[in-house]
Amino acid sequence: MAKKPAKPDVIKQEKFKDRNLTMLSSLPRDKGTVQNVFKKLGQGMLHPVSWFDECVPNLLWAAIAVTTLDRDAALVVFREVVRRTIDFVEKRKELFVTHNYLALATNDEFDAMMSPVLESDALKNVMGALLISDWLPDRRHWARHYAPLENEASIEILMAAVANTHGHQSERATDMRWLKLLSFIFAQERMFFDRSFEEAVSEISEYPNKGEMQSVRPTIRAMEMGTRTVEFGTENMLVDWPADRPKLPTYDAEPFWKEMHAKTPCLVPSHFKRADAGPKEARQELLEISKLVGGHFHRTITTTKADPRHEGAFGLVLYACHLALTTAITPTNTLAEGRIILRTILEAFITLHYLTVKDDATIWLQYRKYGQGQTKLAFLKNVREEEIPGFIDLDELESFANEDRWMELEDIELGHWANLNLRKMSEEVGLRDLYDKYYDWSSGYVHGQWASARSTVYINCFNSLHRFHRVPGVMGPAMPSTLVDIAKIVNRMLDDLNALYPSFKARLSWHKKVNEEDLSAAERPEQNEFADPVLGEEAAVKR
Repeated sequence: MAKKPAKPDVIKQEKFKDRNLTMLSSLPRDKGTVQNVFKKLGQGMLHPVSWFDECVPNLLWAAIAVTTLDRDAALVVFREVVRRTIDFVEKRKELFVTHNYLALATNDEFDAMMSPVLESDALKNVMGALLISDWLPDRRHWARHYAPLENEASIEILMAAVANTHGHQSERATDMRWLKLLSFIFAQERMFFDRSFEEAVSEISEYPNKGEMQSVRPTIRAMEMGTRTVEFGTENMLVDWPADRPKLPTYDAEPFWKEMHAKTPCLVPSHFKRADAGPKEARQELLEISKLVGGHFHRTITTTKADPRHEGAFGLVLYACHLALTTAITPTNTLAEGRIILRTILEAFITLHYLTVKDDATIWLQYRKYGQGQTKLAFLKNVREEEIPGFIDLDELESFANEDRWMELEDIELGHWANLNLRKMSEEVGLRDLYDKYYDWSSGYVHGQWASARSTVYINCFNSLHRFHRVPGVMGPAMPSTLVDIAKIVNRMLDDLNALYPSFKARLSWHKKVNEEDLSAAERPEQNEFADPVLGEEAAVKR
C-alpha cells in the first residue's frame, strides 16, 4: 500500500526539530510574564554580547577564511594559527586571535600568529578585502602584506563572509567560535580544567573528528561565550598588564557597520509578484455556501419576531462567509487585511461554538442584547458630535439600536457579553487548541503590534554588511494566504449550524485539494537582481 504523503503542516514542522529551543511549557512565569530561560541567571544574561553585531566584525579574517576555503582547509589554518602562536609568540598570553588584540601585536608577533593565513595561496587574493574598512583595529598589519582590492571585489568578499557566518549556530560560525576557544584554552591558557573535563577538552582539541557533534558543537558555542569578557576588555587578559604593551582600547563594532552602510548599497528585490485574488474554486465555493446557508435560513425559520438563537446562529455563519468571500475575491488573503479577517472569523466561530454548546435561550438573548447596547453606545457617543466619522451612518445606528425595542429601555454592558474573555470562552467549550493556533499572531495585525507592522511594511535588505536590516517595502511581497485556515474554520461553523438546525450537509472542499504553499502569490526575486530602495530598478546591482 502506497504511503500517504505528509501533510503540509507536518512538513513545515520538520525543519524546526533540531532547533535548540525551550518549549513554552518549560519556560518560567511571573504573573503575566513568560520569562526567558536565562532570567534566573541574573541581569548579565539579559543583554549578552551579540555574535553577529559584535563578534563577527572582530574576526573578519576568519570569516573570509571559512568562506573561501573548503572546511577541512579552513580548520587546518585555524589549528595552525593557534599552534604557531604557542610555538613562536613569547608573550602569547597577552594576545588573542581577534582583530582588537592583533592590533596590539608587534609586527613579528602578528606575522608569527597569522603566518598560516599569510602563507595560504588561496587566501592571497581575498584577504585584501579587509582593507576596505578604515575601522579595522589591526588594519596596519594586513596592509603590510596585502594590497587593497577593487571596492566592488572587496564588498563582494566581505558580504559573502558575513552572510555565511552571521548565524551563530551555523557550521561556519561554530568553526570560528571553536578557533577562539582553542586559542583561549591552549595559547592564552585562560581556561583550566580538572580531570573530569579531560574528555571534553580532548573533543575540543580534536574537533570535529572526535565525539558526537550534536553535543560537542553546543558545548563549543556555550564555552566560547565565556571568552567574550576577555575579548572585549571587560576583563583584562592579565591582572598586571605589561607596561610595554598598549592598553586594549574600548571595543565598539558599531562604527564598522556604519562604515559598511555608507560604503555599500541596500540590496532589495527589484520586483516580485504582488498579492493576487484567491483561487477561482475558493471564490465559487464560498459564494455557493453563502447561498445555501441563506436558503437553509428560510427553511428553518419559525417566527418573524426577534429570534436570538436562529438569527444569531445564521448571522454569525453568514458574517464569516461574507468576510471569507471578501478576502477570496481580493488580494487581501495574502496581505495584512487577510490576517485581520482570519482573526475576526476565529472570534465569530468561538462565539458561535460557545453559544451552541451552552444552547441556552438566556445566553442567546444575552449575546443579542449586548450587541444592541453597543449600537446604542455608539449612537449616543456620536449623536451630539459636530463632526461625525465618515464611516458612521447615524440613521442606521438609530434604526438598529431601536430594532428590538426602544433603546431607552436597553442597558449598555461595558464588559464582555458572557463575562469571559475569548480565551476563557475557548477553554470552556474545548477550543483552546484552535485559539492558541490562530489568535495570538492574527491579533497582532488588529492591534498594530510591532511584529505585524514589521511583516507588512518592511522587507529585508539582502546586504549582509547592512546586517540584513529592514527597509520600507510599502507593498511588499504577498504573505502566505489565509484562505485554507479560513475554510477550515468556516467548515466548523457549518458543523455548529448543522447541530443547531439540521440538516445542513454542504461544506467547503477546495482547500483539501491544494498545497497551502501554492496559495501564496509571493515569488522569489530573479536570481542576483536587486535594486536600490530609493533609486529603484535603475540602481539594480549584481550580488
